[in-house]
Amino acid sequence: MEKKLNALLTPNEISEMQRRLQIFALLEEGVSQREIAKQLGVGIATVTRGSRALKELKDHE
Repeated sequence: MEKKLNALLTPNEISEMQRRLQIFALLEEGVSQREIAKQLGVGIATVTRGSRALKELKDHE
């Protein structure tokens, strides 16, 4: 799977995916959205988007 993703995605896309997975992990640990934004150097809107996506995933489990 890793080889396929590396072939399909640019380095920037891979980096962005890693960041989004970090957001998911931190949200699941209970870290506040503002703290996540600060830790990862991203905007609060990016974290909020990740929070909504995580909630949607959980709703469909």
